[in-house]
Amino acid sequence: FVTKLDRAKMEDLARLVVEAGALDKIAAVHDQYLDYVCLEKHLFSLQRPKSYVIYNSNLTSEKDMENYMSEIAHGLFSVVATQGQVPVIRCPKGGAPEMVARKLNTMIAQQPMAHSHNRPLLVILDRNADLVTPINHTSTYQALIDDVLQHNANRVEFTVQEEGRRRPQVKRYDLDADEDPFYAQHKFQPFPEAIESNGAELQEVTARELQIRPRAREGAPQSPDDSSNAASDLASAVDSLPALLERKKQLEIHTSILQAVMTQVAARDIPQFYELESSLATGHYKNDAARAKKDVLTLVQDPSKGKVMDKVRLVLVYSLAISAASSDIDEVAKSMKDTLETKGSSVNDPKAAGGPKGHGLLTKEDRQELEMGLRALEFVKRLRSLHMIGSQAVEVEGQSTKDGDLLTSFVNIATNKATGLLAQATEKMLGKSHKHHATQVVEHLCDFRGVEDEEYLYLDPKVKQGEVNVAALRGMHRAPIRDVLCFVIGGGCYAEYQNLQMVANERRSITYGSTELMDSQAFLAQLAELS
Repeated sequence: FVTKLDRAKMEDLARLVVEAGALDKIAAVHDQYLDYVCLEKHLFSLQRPKSYVIYNSNLTSEKDMENYMSEIAHGLFSVVATQGQVPVIRCPKGGAPEMVARKLNTMIAQQPMAHSHNRPLLVILDRNADLVTPINHTSTYQALIDDVLQHNANRVEFTVQEEGRRRPQVKRYDLDADEDPFYAQHKFQPFPEAIESNGAELQEVTARELQIRPRAREGAPQSPDDSSNAASDLASAVDSLPALLERKKQLEIHTSILQAVMTQVAARDIPQFYELESSLATGHYKNDAARAKKDVLTLVQDPSKGKVMDKVRLVLVYSLAISAASSDIDEVAKSMKDTLETKGSSVNDPKAAGGPKGHGLLTKEDRQELEMGLRALEFVKRLRSLHMIGSQAVEVEGQSTKDGDLLTSFVNIATNKATGLLAQATEKMLGKSHKHHATQVVEHLCDFRGVEDEEYLYLDPKVKQGEVNVAALRGMHRAPIRDVLCFVIGGGCYAEYQNLQMVANERRSITYGSTELMDSQAFLAQLAELS
């Protein structure tokens, strides 16, 4: 096996083989198109670390940038070649998306592929168009796993303190949404609903098991008076027992994971951060910047709420989503820093659980996170000052912004192991999500409407000149889009993947990919590096 060869090198190889008279030594040359990692049926990553840093750093030379964009195009070509259909490519004009789109368009045009009437739509976006989503707290099951637990390449890891053991035990599980029915059905659901469903399904499976086991021990009916139907039913029930026990095992794994997530959610008061950040991001404070500042200050000054990184993320969302004065952002950041340094964070204080909250001292790790967060904020402020980004609040389409319409309470589940933890989390979490930037762009392009359809570049590898004039398509019949591939340059996140499914339906599937998948802390580290 060798790495991929570009067309020029393949032509050189072919020439050298002919010159050496070695053509009979080669049966075939195959490209397996392996420049990406598929984590789920509709989720992939190019596994390009520090992708946001590379294309936003002024230390990246023009040649290095060109090579890096070519690598991204090769990765996307592998995805397209695997699908085996020629897509229509849409992207904003200028910058990294157009650079990658044009390279990819050329690659596809040179490669024969199957023709299909319903062609997929490939949307290429820039992370800079939405910096809020990878920073914002979230509320859905899969996204929370990635946010609050150690999660990489579908493997989740966390520690639990079990009774009778002096030291915490490390638990590791591999999650596969394509093979795990519970995970597939509930990964995009709000976290409280996932807990409720887990409890209900586990209770149902356990009851079924208790019905089958006694009958299995009794064996087949011995009396000739017993009907053959009863014997058949018994055999069928016994045969179903292994599958039932396997399902129960999977549900118990999710119970353990849900409990680990719930521990973090309750200890850090994540619902409060999520609620406030979502209000900021959806324009709830659009005409009241003073109240937005007051509410943010109230939360970052409370030492009993959240870890250091939770507060840093809130301040960053505030600076990105609200058109606040730089002096206000500086004031909020200084207040957060002063409060943390003088009062600490109760979340990491081992005494906080049994004593008064708000008197925990910052650990070395906390101080490093605070320093990193402040550097990330400096980078965001620089982008604001250079007018490279504006307010990134997203208007909510077709939804009320009233808290009463958006918020749902945690449910009480007496049959679930997480009951005690649920009791601790009395705050509310959003039951509905607003449509993020990528979701709105994809929806508008699929519906052939909005500024995106009018202004985004339209590339078609089947067209000789490559680029299509969208204005010429007005009034023409355009085939409905059945398959969408949304790709983000500069890193993606599970929250964005989940949010895109809001515009997926029985007739339209949406696949999400990015140069790399990151949690919020990894993304903040890249922002800090650029400062």
